[in-house]
Amino acid sequence: MDQEKLLNHLSERTRNEADNDLGDIEQFLTFTINGEYFGLQLLHVHEILKPVMITRIPNVEDYILGVINLRGEIIPIVDLKKRFHEIDSDITPISRIVVVMLNEKRCGILVDEVKQVVKVQKDFISYTVDDLSLNYSKMVESVSRHENHLILNLDFTQIVDFISFNK
Repeated sequence: MDQEKLLNHLSERTRNEADNDLGDIEQFLTFTINGEYFGLQLLHVHEILKPVMITRIPNVEDYILGVINLRGEIIPIVDLKKRFHEIDSDITPISRIVVVMLNEKRCGILVDEVKQVVKVQKDFISYTVDDLSLNYSKMVESVSRHENHLILNLDFTQIVDFISFNK
C-alpha cells in the first residue's frame, strides 16, 4: 500500500513539474527566407499551404504578391523576401504559404521552406531593442537559438499591422 501511495505521489509530482515546465517554454514554427531562419509563435499559425494561384492587385506595394481565396475568404499574401532583401521569391516545390491569424485578421506569408516546430525555453529567448539596424526593423521581436541556428522570431502583431496599414 505504501508503494502505491509513493507511485501516485511521484506520478502527480511529475505531472505538476511538466505543467510548470510548459509555462517556461514557447513554441515557434520555423521557416527559412533567403537562407535565414525565422520563427512565428505557433499560437498565431492558422495553417500551412502549398502555393496556390495568387491574384495580383494593382497599385499595392511590390512585396504584397496579391490575394488568394481560402475557402471563401480573401487573404493577402506577403513576400517577406522582397520586403527584407528586395529580391523576388522563386516559388519552388518546397515553398509554402504560412497563414497566420490575429483576432479576425488573416494573412499569408510566402516562405522558402517550412522547417519544424521548435520549443524554446523563455530563458534562451533574447528580446530585441528598437535599435535593430536590419531591414526587419520592428518586425523582429526576439532572437532564440535552436541547434546550430539563430532564429529571428517575428512579431506577428507588427506584421499584421504593417500589412493592414499598407493595403
